[in-house]
Amino acid sequence: MKALYYPHTDIVNPVIIKNALLLWDCIETIVPNLRWKPDGIPDDPLLNEAVDLVVRRRVPTIAEQRLAHEMLQKAIESGLPSQLLHASPRIWREVQFLVYTEKFLPITWSMLKNHGLATPSPSTSHYEHEVPVAVTFLMMSALADSCAGTQVQKVTDRVDVYSFLAEHCANVLGSPYVQGFDASQVTPAYDRLVSISLEVLDAREVPLRKLVELRKRELRTGGSDFSAMRRRYHKTLESYLRSIGKEAKSEGDVRELERQFREDMKQDLSDLKAELGLASKRALLSKEVVLSALILAGSLSSPIAGLTTLSTTVGGIGVIPLMKTAVEYRGARREALRRHTMSWLFLGTAGRIAPV
Repeated sequence: MKALYYPHTDIVNPVIIKNALLLWDCIETIVPNLRWKPDGIPDDPLLNEAVDLVVRRRVPTIAEQRLAHEMLQKAIESGLPSQLLHASPRIWREVQFLVYTEKFLPITWSMLKNHGLATPSPSTSHYEHEVPVAVTFLMMSALADSCAGTQVQKVTDRVDVYSFLAEHCANVLGSPYVQGFDASQVTPAYDRLVSISLEVLDAREVPLRKLVELRKRELRTGGSDFSAMRRRYHKTLESYLRSIGKEAKSEGDVRELERQFREDMKQDLSDLKAELGLASKRALLSKEVVLSALILAGSLSSPIAGLTTLSTTVGGIGVIPLMKTAVEYRGARREALRRHTMSWLFLGTAGRIAPV
């Protein structure tokens, strides 16, 4: 369960990093080669730690580059790049982006140069080409599609760009375009659904420190419980995103789906708290806890049937019964957390992340 970030080589948006910590095993970025290093490192040590936890580098395979080439070839044959260049905002037409040569096949660069869409950069190394802005985004969209396939979630923080591209691609290809419901525009709905989840918890956000702590705990414990909670939360968000993408035909439909999501999360959180509260009450009212409390208070002066000699004579009176109760409580708490969608965010917003 992972995501692929595009169009840029490195992720500088902290919101993308926080979403990656919340939702995915890892988030990949497309790099030209395994030797590639980011130009700059964030000043925030915590953000750097988060990046180390979830960001992975992805070098396109020859097969993926070939598929991207075929997509771009069809786009050029349809006249799409020239349409994009003509319709793109003025500021896009005044600059060109540098694209790493190694991300694409030599035959792709030859095709782009033959159509006047790319030139080797004279001011940088031979590993980069200058490409018009709109064409750059089109190229990276094709490469992201080929790298992600059907099983990896694509993530972008350039929704404005890909909304523009989607609309003009639809116009050139003669297909309908529905504002707000193409794949690039559905991606930000993750942010929206996370925000709704946090509203249910009466929290504005999950602190980055908590997310880093959760993911580190996941790694230290082998990940089974924490991963299960994170994946359950992600699965629920993904289900609602599919509903938005497939079923919503208007803004009213989107609002109704969001209302349903909010109500479902409220109910899930309520059920979770009820189960955790029940587990706590059962532990507090258990025979072992009550008897141990009486012994420690001095109310009983002799051993009680059912309490071992060790538990009534060694230092901490009632240690063994209390340990038994603690194990039972942790088991009940663990099962409650594993069953509920909101458990992952609940732990992330809690004052202390208790073991599961």
